[in-house]
Amino acid sequence: MLLCSQGAPSPCSVSQQTMAWPLNTPLLLLTALMMTLAGSASAQSGMTLLGGIHAADLNDKSVQRALNFAISEYNKDSKDEYYSRPRQVMAAQKQIVGGVNYFFNVKFARTTCTKSQPNLDNCPFNDQPELKEEDFCSFQIYEVPWEDKISMVNYKCRKV
Repeated sequence: MLLCSQGAPSPCSVSQQTMAWPLNTPLLLLTALMMTLAGSASAQSGMTLLGGIHAADLNDKSVQRALNFAISEYNKDSKDEYYSRPRQVMAAQKQIVGGVNYFFNVKFARTTCTKSQPNLDNCPFNDQPELKEEDFCSFQIYEVPWEDKISMVNYKCRKV
């Protein structure tokens, strides 16, 4: 029984708004549970939610194309006369939007090859202390494959 005043106990009326709240609570909880289960099922089935960022497979050709574009742009922008190549790809992610955003964290190392040499992919890393140089870079690449467009959205590098 609800007490309406501090005086003698007497029943008081309960508004419809107060009564509706307990009835809506199970519906709200059920909706939340259904959304959680739907998200879990799509994650288990390998489906990708539009707009969600998830791990990218480095063996995938489209991921490799985006990574090679990032490497090429990094070397073009670098004022160094030596070519750099990835020592390690720390992270690769992608996001499906009106195209594909790729996000890479890459540790670059200077090689023994100058940029003017052909076949730079197999250049050994430069381990001479005075010429050894490494950068850690984060890239965002945007690609619209059906329009054959790819661009560097953003990147930041720092010396390691």
